[in-house]
Amino acid sequence: MRYQPSRLFNHDIFSEEELKCLHEIAAGSPLSSLVASQRWKEESAIDFVFTSAQIEGNTYTRADTISLLKIGKTANDKRYTDAVMIMNLRAAYDYILKHAQLVLSDPAGELSRYHSMLMRGLLSDAELGAARKTRSTMIGGSTYQPLSGTDSLLKERAILFAQLEEIPDPFAKAIYASTNLSYLQFFEDGNKRVSRIFQNAILMANDLAPVLFPVSAIKDYLDAILFYYDHGDPVMNRAFMLQAYKLTYGECDAQAQMSQARIGPA
Repeated sequence: MRYQPSRLFNHDIFSEEELKCLHEIAAGSPLSSLVASQRWKEESAIDFVFTSAQIEGNTYTRADTISLLKIGKTANDKRYTDAVMIMNLRAAYDYILKHAQLVLSDPAGELSRYHSMLMRGLLSDAELGAARKTRSTMIGGSTYQPLSGTDSLLKERAILFAQLEEIPDPFAKAIYASTNLSYLQFFEDGNKRVSRIFQNAILMANDLAPVLFPVSAIKDYLDAILFYYDHGDPVMNRAFMLQAYKLTYGECDAQAQMSQARIGPA
């Protein structure tokens, strides 16, 4: 299945009930309160980095990851590039904790900055923050064939960000951006990583807590991405965000809605 430009014009992501639930949960844990705790900042960084690294096939255990982040100790029996990936993820997460607001005024510039931070030492300098030059890329587990051509990628990215401006709710913005950035495959590598950072930057810029989830939910996350690639429907992505927010930050009163927010299509 080839890239479908029309997907960028679909703003129909959450129902009113789902958004009410997300905002209710978020009100109990505003980012401005969370970041006042150094312990939360450290633990949330470890959670985000470890899960993100595991998504990418990193071989570091959680204990290895904590040792690397806290005392700079690398695991002797693991790939050096795994350590680089983890340190890059931490740098990008710390950056958005401090500078998330910049994504609202310069999304294209910040996207390139995030990618450069995430992929430094893993891609060539010429590929950092730059549009993909390869004409084809394979997506494991999907029939999807991403768009080719630098000019076409730049055009679609511009449309994506123009459409993003039209979406008023930050949760809907976050899902729209993460699903479509991953779908566009703008960069040579690291597209899922940068989409997760971008998603959380949008939330943080609106005083909303980031989306965090355990390693046990990785399959659900990947299934949601592949479902969007193949069907163009964000149903699994929005359900995943609802479930992740519920597990991390607590329940909302809309129990009927939450009972339907299982990870997976109806």
